[in-house]
Amino acid sequence: MTYLKHEGELKEEVTYDSVYREVPSVALALNTLRPFDQILVEVKTVTPPEYNPFAYVESVAGNNIANIQHPEQGSLLGYTVDENGIVDLPLIGEVALGGLTYTQAEKKLKGILTDMMDQPAVRVKLLNFRFSVLGEVMRPGIYGTYNREMSVLEAVAKAGGAKEFGNRAKVKLLRKVNGQMQTIYLNLNDERFITSPYYYLQQEDVLVILPIKRRPTLEYIQRNVSIVASITAAIVSIVTLITVNK
Repeated sequence: MTYLKHEGELKEEVTYDSVYREVPSVALALNTLRPFDQILVEVKTVTPPEYNPFAYVESVAGNNIANIQHPEQGSLLGYTVDENGIVDLPLIGEVALGGLTYTQAEKKLKGILTDMMDQPAVRVKLLNFRFSVLGEVMRPGIYGTYNREMSVLEAVAKAGGAKEFGNRAKVKLLRKVNGQMQTIYLNLNDERFITSPYYYLQQEDVLVILPIKRRPTLEYIQRNVSIVASITAAIVSIVTLITVNK
């Protein structure tokens, strides 16, 4: 490290011991569109708005999406992916988007719209992304987001963070895969977790922050420490009075 002690003085080389750790790369979010997803398709184009059937939905969404409190309300603004992964869109008609990532869906729609509009730019948003955070958190419940991805750490923070007795080293993740519920245990204290394929949530995921094993003992001590302190203070007072009156 090089620094100047005072202006005009010569530079002095200072060496010191440091510990450097390579930070692992964050896992990529590859959430895909699934049956019964509600999506908003935004199309920006130099084509006049009267010839852009997506302009009305986009303007309505822009005015209302910030006021939506529950993901279910977003379904009124978007388009539904049916059980076969098909979405029926204005001007385009039926198009298969199920199983595609958001980026893949955008590229596919842009390719179709290029023949219909001038320089279209397409953005796909999921309107009904829901997940649950339960257990030892400050605000357990069902949450939603309009972001493209939501990490486990962000989800826990959204629920107010883990409580004092929440075990961040053993967090249960319940995820439905091909109709089957899977149970995965995550260690949020491990730096390598950010490279895990479970770092980002998928729709309908359930996170359960489990309590630490010694919680009952700690709670018992906390509940009774004030009682013990009060009894001790009373005994000391009685002994003091007896001593003074002798």
